[in-house]
Order: sequence, then C-alpha cells, then structure tokens
Amino acid sequence: LRVGFLWDDHVMIEDNPALQEWSTKTLTHDFTTDVFDGHGDPYYRPAQTLLNRIDYTIWGLQPFGYHLTNWIGHALNAILVQELAIALGLGNLVALLAGCLFAVHPIAVEQLIIIAGRAEIFGLTFVLASLLLLLRADPWAWALGYAAYIIALLFKESALVAPLLVASVYAYQNVSRSTYWRLLPYILLAFPYLALRQAAVGVLLPPMNISYVVLFFYKALPQVLLIYTRLIFIPWNLHSHRMMPHLSHAWPLLLAFFISLPWVLYRLKARLELWGLVWFGLALLPKTPIMIYGNFILDHWAYPASIGIFLPLAAGFAHLWEGRRNPIRYWLGLGFFPLLIFWALLVHLNVALRGTDEKMYRWALHFTESHPIKYNLGILLLNTGRAKEAIPYLEEVHQDYPRDMNARRALAQAWTEAGHPNVARRLYKEIQPE
Repeated sequence: LRVGFLWDDHVMIEDNPALQEWSTKTLTHDFTTDVFDGHGDPYYRPAQTLLNRIDYTIWGLQPFGYHLTNWIGHALNAILVQELAIALGLGNLVALLAGCLFAVHPIAVEQLIIIAGRAEIFGLTFVLASLLLLLRADPWAWALGYAAYIIALLFKESALVAPLLVASVYAYQNVSRSTYWRLLPYILLAFPYLALRQAAVGVLLPPMNISYVVLFFYKALPQVLLIYTRLIFIPWNLHSHRMMPHLSHAWPLLLAFFISLPWVLYRLKARLELWGLVWFGLALLPKTPIMIYGNFILDHWAYPASIGIFLPLAAGFAHLWEGRRNPIRYWLGLGFFPLLIFWALLVHLNVALRGTDEKMYRWALHFTESHPIKYNLGILLLNTGRAKEAIPYLEEVHQDYPRDMNARRALAQAWTEAGHPNVARRLYKEIQPE
C-alpha cells in the first residue's frame, strides 16, 4: 500500500487526462479505445479504465487508494477460491488452507505493486463469480453468472477461457449432460465482445503460422508448464518480463511426461489432481499467443492458473492433518505453516526488491535480457540526470533494434547530456529520412 505508481501506471493513470472527467463522451471513449488511451499497447480493457476513473475520482493521483482497490480484489479472490473448494465438495478445512495459500503467495505481487495489473486480478474475480453462479440450480443465478462473465471479458480477454473452466468443474462433479447447455450463452456472448474489441483495437490474434504454432505446443509448452509449476512451488526469483527460455534438449521427455501425467492420474483415481492439472493448463491457454509471438512469459500469468495447484496441495495437507495421530503425518501436516510463512516472507522481499521503477528494472536485469526493461531503465536514468549510466542500456537496445526511432533519439539525447555532442549529431543524422 506504500508503493507509488510503477511501469504502465505512468501512462495509464498519471498521464491520462481522460480519467479526470465523467461524461457520456468519456464513457463512450472508454469502450472505443485501449486502456492506454492510444499511447501504448492496444489492450482492450474498458472495465479497467472505468475502475481507474472511479479511483481517480476518489483518490486523485494518490497511489495508496489504487493499491487498496487491488488489495481488496485479491482478498476477494482468496475468498472465492475458498468458495470454489467448498463447491467442489472438498470441505471447509481444505477451503481454508487453499484460501490462505492463494492469499499469501508472492505470484500476486506484480499485480498488486503495479496498479495496471488489476486487469488480471479483477478478471479472475468475475470469472470465479461467474463459475460459482453457474454451479447453482437457480436460473436467476445463471443470469448473474453471464453478467459476471461479460464484466470479466471487459477486464481482460483471457476471460474467454471461462466456459472451459466451468466445463472442467462440471466434469469433476459428474453433472448430467443437460447441465452443459448452460455453457451456450458464454459462447454466444463472446461474439459481440470480440466484435466490439475488434472495432476498438483490432483483431484479437495476429495471422498465425500453423506449423510454428504446432511446434510451440509440443516442443516449448511443456517447458513453460514446468517453469510455471516451479515458480508456484518455489517462487524465489520472480521478476518482470521473463523471456521464453531456450528450448531444452530434454523437450521429448517433458512432452512425454505431460502427455502421460493425465493418464497416470486417471489410473490412480486422483480426480482432484487431474482436475487441477486441467485447470492449470486451461488458465494458461489464453496467454500462449503472446508467448509465441512476444517471446516472453510473465510471472503473473500464473495467478489464475495457481488455483489448479493450491486446491490439491491444500487437500493433501488436510489429509495429513486428519491422520495426525501418526507422528510422520502429524509433522508433515504441520509443514503447512512454514510453507505459508515462507511464501508470506517472500512477498515482503519482492516488494522490497521491486517497489520502485528503478528497483524493478534493475532486479529484472539480473535474470532477463529483455529490451523493454533495458529501454525503460535507460529512459529513467536519462530523466533523472544520469545520462552516462543510461548510455550502455540504450546502446544495447539501439544495436538490436536500429530502426527504433524512440531508442535512437533517447540515445542521442544521452550522449548530448554526457558531453559528447558529436556522437549525438551522428545519431540524429541517421534519424533523418532518406
């Protein structure tokens, strides 16, 4: 709650005058442009812009209030995870343990310290609310569930996977086939959303090279799933803008493992673990186009997927505790508490390491070669009077992206402020049109 505005917040909130007014014109504008008001990536998230506008009306440019809103959203999600566990018939103890694990896990840090991350938080809030409403027998609850789905879509396009998540819960509950007809409105509602989104910011997916996509799914995706699994169990080196890893030579083994794992779980009658695996994969599915074409895997994408791990993990701890008269099971069951404390302490560590723009960029560069991170750090150093420090970062970006005019201008400005106008002049000449 003490963190200021970070990263995309500067463009989305601080430098966005459209948030300062309530009118038919501005509200229409929210639904017909991207969340950066045309000054960033074309993310269509009008519900996020509306929430930013509400926060601006209440708090102005005091970041505390925006962070408080994000914190409330995360707390709601922890409660909804508990409700999901109860709806699955796992019992109150499992629900409590799962909610606690979800609440303190550091995978949520990035969405909480960067206000722009609220799209992931509140998108999940309304997906979970929609799912829980669709589990009820009352038609009025279904209507509210479909309304929640629409709001989830307006927060983030990854909510398109909601009907598949609901179907996975139906399958776990062994509901009748007729129940699956409740999913039809989800599909029908997606069409007007996609049309509205396309009119505002363009098509959802770029043209795809089918062979490249197929290669990604059977060569790279198993490694990605393994990385996200490791990050959830051992969230030690979380950072921003994690790049896609180089393809492991062990990819055939990873592929065989993830293909055989569902069959093994099915044979062992480990229904909850099998459901968790399905949820984990489905929740990451909407992120795969960006993995393929953006070549990066953001840590916070595991935020909704983590539920597929936390519920079986909580059920395992509850099972150990129920058999606690056995000394071994007793001590293994008590392992829940050091795990909870360890994850909670990592939250504080992550906030300390990444609580300002400069800290976030410098920490990330210990682990990634991301050019956006280098560019952002270079610009920050330049804008704070440290041109000499900025030059190496901007030089690297310029060498790899010589046609990037913004990076070239920034580098020229850095050389000028560092006392080397001749180098800057040469760069400025390159900017001139041929």
